[in-house]
Amino acid sequence: MKEIGCVTSVTDEGATVAMAMSGECEKCGICTVAADGRGVLILAANDAGAAEGDTVEIEIAPGRVVAAAFTIYMIPIILTIAGFLVGNAVTGGDPDATLPIVLAVVFLVVSFLLVWLYDRRIRKTERRRATVTRVLSEEEAEEHRRSRPALHTGG
Repeated sequence: MKEIGCVTSVTDEGATVAMAMSGECEKCGICTVAADGRGVLILAANDAGAAEGDTVEIEIAPGRVVAAAFTIYMIPIILTIAGFLVGNAVTGGDPDATLPIVLAVVFLVVSFLLVWLYDRRIRKTERRRATVTRVLSEEEAEEHRRSRPALHTGG
């Protein structure tokens, strides 16, 4: 997935890039939502040598987006169903038993905890989820500024 954004800072770890929040951003969760709630920030490997204020193209591996969406949405659903089925098996399919519902809720809560722990681990070990692939030319940058002026504070 390719996105265009504005470099807000550059450190030894990479470039922090501000981008508009797209439909994919809302589903994936890889980026950090900016303070204004309208954009996202992502730390990207600065392979193109971008400087603060540059408008850049970044690439996020599609597999990461799919994996993040799967983790966030499917793991809780799968574990909730598993909890219900385990409860149902323990009670022998008794229609009056509440254990299946209780275990479904418990498994759901556990799934949220697992997703949260996984997210924390990924944020520590995989700081660079994206790569700055190129710095846009002045013409391309100006066109992008006209379409998304709120994201550009420099350059």
